[in-house]
Amino acid sequence: MKRLTTMMLFLALLQVSACQSSDQNAAADEDASAAPGEGSAGVALHEEDRGPSVELDDPLYVRYQFRVGDRFGYSIYSEENVNLDSEKQVQENVQKLTHWYRFEVLEAMPGGGGRLRVTCDRVLFSGSYKSGRGENKIDYDSDADNTYDVEKRFAEHNAPVNAPFEIVVESNGRISAIEKLDAMVKNYLRDDYGTTRSQDLGGIMETLSQQKLKPVLQRAFQNLSQGPVAKDSTWVLTNLEHLGYLSYRSTAVYAVRDIVKSATGRRMHIDYDMTSQYVGKKEVDTGQGIATMDVFDVTGKGLTVFNMERGRVQRRKWRTDVDVRMYVEPPEELKQVAPQDAENFWWITKAFTEDIVEPYTLAAGQENIN
Repeated sequence: MKRLTTMMLFLALLQVSACQSSDQNAAADEDASAAPGEGSAGVALHEEDRGPSVELDDPLYVRYQFRVGDRFGYSIYSEENVNLDSEKQVQENVQKLTHWYRFEVLEAMPGGGGRLRVTCDRVLFSGSYKSGRGENKIDYDSDADNTYDVEKRFAEHNAPVNAPFEIVVESNGRISAIEKLDAMVKNYLRDDYGTTRSQDLGGIMETLSQQKLKPVLQRAFQNLSQGPVAKDSTWVLTNLEHLGYLSYRSTAVYAVRDIVKSATGRRMHIDYDMTSQYVGKKEVDTGQGIATMDVFDVTGKGLTVFNMERGRVQRRKWRTDVDVRMYVEPPEELKQVAPQDAENFWWITKAFTEDIVEPYTLAAGQENIN
C-alpha cells in the first residue's frame, strides 16, 4: 500500500508540474518551431475549434482577460492507471475523478487575470484495485442520496461541493491564491469542526488548498507565455521536483500550432510536450530497503484550445506516461529475522494519467457564456 500511495502522489505531482507556471524556471524561446500534428496526444479538435488560419501582422500577448460578472464553468476529469509489479505480486489500480466547477469573476486586473468565486457543483469518483488478494471497487457520487458515514468517508472529495471559495488567477494562468475556505473546511471536518483547535484549522486549510484544490483547478488555467507569441512560437517550463526519496526535473514545451478564425472567434491551438529526467541519488533508502534506480522515463503530450475572444481556456486534453524500474534490497536485519520475506526484488511501475477539461454547461439562470 505504501508503494501505491507513493506512486499516486508522484503522478499527481507530475500533473501539477505540467499545469502551473513558475516565474523563476520558465524560459521563453519564440523562434523554435512546433511540428506535432493533430492527434499526437489522442486529441481531436471539436468543430467549433476549427477554421482558417489567421495571419498575424505582429506577435501578440495572450493573457487571461476577465470581465466582472462573467460566469463560466468547466468539467475537469482525471484518470490514473497504475500497474505495480514487485515480482511477488502485481497490482492494477484505476482511479477516475471528475469535478464540475463554476467560476464568477469578482475582480478583473488591468493587465489581465483577476479574482474569481469558485463553486463545485458535483464530484464523481470511481476506483478499481486488483491484486493477488482479489479486487475492490469504490464508487462515489456527491449527487447521490448518501448517508452521513459515506459523506464523511469521502470527505477529501466532497469537501468543496457547495462550499464557495475564491481564487486569484494571474494574467499567465498561474493560480497565486486560494482563499476563504471556511465553508470547505466545515464540509471536510463535519462534526469534528467544533472541536478542532484554531491552529489546526489553519494547517487543514493549507493542505486542502495546496494538495486538493490547486492540482485540480490549475488544470483549467493553461500556462501562457510571458512574452508575445505567434504561430510556431514556443515557451518552456522547467521544474525541479521532490517527492520523498525521488527527485526529478520536468521540462514542458508549449508550442503554438495554429491560430484560427472559428465561427465564434479566434482560437489558439497550443501543443504540449513534456519529458522528465531523474536527478536524485541512484541509490536511495526507501524505508523498506535500498532501492537502485534503473529506469525513469516520464513523458507527456497534449493540446489546449485557448479562446482568444473570451481570454481563457476553451478545452484541454493531455496524457502522461510513466515507466519506473527500481531494484530493491531489503535491510539485512529483516533478512536475518525473516529471510523468506526479504528477498531482493524489482519494483516496476507502468502508469499513465489522462486529463480532460471541457466547458461545463451551467444550469438555467447561471448565464453560461462558454
